[in-house]
Amino acid sequence: MKEALPFIIEKHEGYTVVSLRGELDYHSGKTFDEHVDEIAAGVHVMVDCEGQAHIPKDWLRSVLRIQLTLKKDQKCMRLIKVSSALMNYLKKEGFDTTFKFAKDLREAKVDAGLATKRTLDTEFINPFLTATLHVLKVQAQIDARAGQVQIKKASDSIFGDVSGVIGIVSESFHGSVVITFPEATFLKIVSNMLGETYTEISKDILDGAGELTNMIFGQAKIVLNEKGYGIQTAIPSVVSGKNHSLSAMTKGPVVVVPFESQAGNFFVEICLSD
Repeated sequence: MKEALPFIIEKHEGYTVVSLRGELDYHSGKTFDEHVDEIAAGVHVMVDCEGQAHIPKDWLRSVLRIQLTLKKDQKCMRLIKVSSALMNYLKKEGFDTTFKFAKDLREAKVDAGLATKRTLDTEFINPFLTATLHVLKVQAQIDARAGQVQIKKASDSIFGDVSGVIGIVSESFHGSVVITFPEATFLKIVSNMLGETYTEISKDILDGAGELTNMIFGQAKIVLNEKGYGIQTAIPSVVSGKNHSLSAMTKGPVVVVPFESQAGNFFVEICLSD
């Protein structure tokens, strides 16, 4: 049985990822060196160093050869997922200024001009707005309309009685989505969802806010991940209390979108931070 090599070459459109895995010994290093021309074939290269505490000098020479070849073609190379132990080793060996580093693949792609920095633009916001309208229509038979997207200032406060909160987690950024309902709006939506009339908020129906938030997040996540955002699954939480106001979970910019519906008004807040 052929022994598995401690490196994996994955070719993508415009870039190649080389993952270093396991023990980087001398013999496999010679094999790796034979792949240098293939790796540096006119595309950007990202060397994934996750789990490595040191890289032998013969391997480093091969990696350097990749970088020099790419430089001739005006392409770049980034070492990604470099641990503190590996960084200390590279400094000791004098390679820390030879190579350039990126936190992860997403950041490396941004450096190479293959992706844009994640911002709260329409590409990111619109999937949440579309999902909100769709989920309310399907789950509660309620038509809603999104108002003008607004940047939330530090002095602004959005008050509500029931809020669904969910964190946005990705390798290269994080944030949150909050859906805030006044009591009357929430009761009408939940009544339609469950097919029973509710006139006051109770623990039995508060989970409805979490379910709505989760469904909206889930639909938006599918659309965004098709665009390469890499958003992970998250669990929503519910906050209740008369006229409460929530602070953003991250320090990035926050947008607020007011919604009008036949059940009443409500708000969606989206925060994103690198």
